Amino acid sequence: MLFGGADREGVVEALLGAGVDVTAVLVPERRSARLEHSVQALREMPTRVIEVDRSAAEDYLTSCPEAALLSVGFPYVIGGHVLATRQTRLNVHPTLLPHYRGPTSGAYQIMDGQTESGSTVHVMESEVDTGAIVAQSRVKLDRFDTVRSVQRKVYETEPRLLLEALALIDGGAEPVPQTTGSVFPRRGPKDSEIDPNISLVDLYDTIRSCDPEDYPAFFFVDGEKVCVRIWRPDKPSGEEDRV
Repeated sequence: MLFGGADREGVVEALLGAGVDVTAVLVPERRSARLEHSVQALREMPTRVIEVDRSAAEDYLTSCPEAALLSVGFPYVIGGHVLATRQTRLNVHPTLLPHYRGPTSGAYQIMDGQTESGSTVHVMESEVDTGAIVAQSRVKLDRFDTVRSVQRKVYETEPRLLLEALALIDGGAEPVPQTTGSVFPRRGPKDSEIDPNISLVDLYDTIRSCDPEDYPAFFFVDGEKVCVRIWRPDKPSGEEDRV
């Protein structure tokens, strides 16, 4: 298991609960505080957790070519020479491929005002997020969803989705090749800068696509950075991660 997805440890838990022999979970040496919380949860599960950099990850995978390879949010691209040795090599990508390929493409769904998202289990190839599709889940989105709430909705579907995908593979199902899709660049803090000359209504989707903790929307006043957060004073309880 290649694991680098904060808040997605439920996938590993589901595999273990279904009796899948998870030989080891490889996690990146360098990780965020959110991912560290997930890694600590993994350490409490009955499997080995191994910290790796890119080179060590490929070395470990080369040492056990007979094992199936499953990836969830892993930050390192695995070389084609390693993937070619695996009959089963699946990645879980948190959008509806072939649309919104890329490591941080979920935010672009919100910026585009999409009303649906989901997750895709697909065959890993050397070109990221392009492999044939095994199974997909779908969730509804609305105008009050944020990056965090979309992640929560999508991640909640992934444990069952991955088990479904493995059952399909075991049953001889043929993955469906992807059509031409959309690829989005990795977002960083600078991508959250907004133009204060544009109306708030027109900026609404852009602001809610910016994580209020990790990369909040911002603009400058007299050279001073000003951050923007939005919320509804009367939103229902249990929607802490929504606008």
